This record gives sequence, C-alpha cells and structure tokens, in this order.
Amino acid sequence: MPSITFFKSEEIAPKSWKICNGFVAETNTFYCYLVEGQDYALLIDTMMGWGNLNDFCKTLTDKPVKIVNTHAHWDHIGGNFNFDSCYLHPRDIALFNDSVNYTKQQIFDVAKQMAKDEFKNLLELDDNYTDSKPMKIFPVYGGDEFDLGDKKIEVIEVGGHTAGSIVLIDRKTRIAYSGDACNSNTLLELPTSLPVAVYMKSLLHLKEFQPEFDMMYGGHEILDATIIDEAIETVAKVIAGTDDHYEAKGMFGTPVFYAAARVKNGSERVDGKRFNMSYVSENIFEKNDTRQIIR
Repeated sequence: MPSITFFKSEEIAPKSWKICNGFVAETNTFYCYLVEGQDYALLIDTMMGWGNLNDFCKTLTDKPVKIVNTHAHWDHIGGNFNFDSCYLHPRDIALFNDSVNYTKQQIFDVAKQMAKDEFKNLLELDDNYTDSKPMKIFPVYGGDEFDLGDKKIEVIEVGGHTAGSIVLIDRKTRIAYSGDACNSNTLLELPTSLPVAVYMKSLLHLKEFQPEFDMMYGGHEILDATIIDEAIETVAKVIAGTDDHYEAKGMFGTPVFYAAARVKNGSERVDGKRFNMSYVSENIFEKNDTRQIIR
C-alpha cells in the first residue's frame, strides 16, 4: 500500500525550491516556493493547507521562515495557518478575511476529491489539516524588499486578478515568483478583480522589470518572461473591443468571456499562444470611483 506524500520539492535554483502536494492528481497543480537566504528563508504562498508546510520547510532549511502571499485566494494562503504571521498587500486583506471561512473538514473534503485514486482512501482527517486561526498580517507594498542577507527580493504590484496581487523578483537567480498575476488562465472575472483597463496598467508596470528575470514561477504553472508581451497584446485587444470575445463558463459556472478563443474541450488557445484571460463585459473600463469597498 502506498504511503501519502504530502509534499514534494524540486530545487529550481541554488537554495530555491518549488514545492507541490505529492498526492494530488496532475490536473490539480498548486505550487509554492521557498527561497533560503543567509539570514532567513522566504516562503512565497502556501497552497491549499494540505499537510504541515511548516514542518516540511524545516526539512529544506534550518533558517527561520517568513511568509509572503502573492494574493489572498485560498489556494495561496491555505497553509498559512501552520505559521503565526504573513506579509500581504493591504488591498487584499479584506479578501484574506473573506477567504478563511473554510473548516478543517472542508479542506479535507477537497483534498480527498483532488487526490490521486490510490490515495483517496488513505487520507484521514488528522493534524495534516487545520482550521483557520487569528494571525498577524504585515503590509507589503510595491518597491519593498525582503533582504535575506545575501539576496534581496523585490515586491512589484500587479493588481488585476485581485486588487493586491504582487510579483516578487529575485534578481540573483533571475526568477519572478508571479502567483496568478499573469498566466494562461488569468481570471479577471471575479467580483474582487480589478477592471481590465487597470490590469493593463499593471502589466505595463511589470514590463518595466522584464529585463531582470527570465522565468515566471507561478502558483499553477511555469512560464518564461515573454508571457508578459502576449498578455499586453491580448489585453489591448479586449480594451479595443477586437478580441475573440470567446463565450465560456467561469469558475463559478456563470457566463464569462475569454480574450482568445480556446480549443474545443480544452483550455489552450486556438492560435497556439499561451496567455489568456477571462473577464466580464461590465468590468473592462476603469470606474470613476476607485475606492476599495469592504463588505
């Protein structure tokens, strides 16, 4: 009988690891990243909260670990509650509070649903799952740096998918840790997503840093830096009204549009390019009222 591997790691650069859950099906891809410095290690996102990520990090580094979240969706903050504090852009704090309503039982149920068949009956509702708990959230802004002692990781604001989405650049390894900020299925359909026109400004801001990294290690996929150029090209068409306006069902089953047509029964673009984005027509242009509404 196989044993459950809650975590697998791969060193993607010296003292930099990609971490994923080893028991889930390949179609359910969640990544987080641990970067060790001379003084401490930085954990970038924490996935879904399956397994004790704090304990696993101790198998990779003996340095103290700080957490930074690229944004506040559950599949990026679920493992936070094995720790006591995190860093997060303030525009996502309200979303963080809305995202932590899942119980230990619910987290377990999703794990069982997404597990490989050989592991489904081995999972048990034990200490590998934890309820959310109060924790300190420290604000982090664009231009801030995590000084690990022998390397610095800079914060870039790339609001769009969420208002407080960030990308973290490690110039020493030429890696950008991008969360869900720019990928082949960038969701701007969500109620907490920014207007498409605002996202374009964020992409142009990220483009300024493009010469400083080669790869974008995201929460669900790994892409080279040229994905930014595809994103700018595609988003410009949405703003101009010349995109494919491809009808589809969104994450919650509601009607949305994708900027580029997708292959039948698949998620790839028909034209072979990689970046794509979901959106709703009423959230394309910037609204006059830019206040954050906390509900």
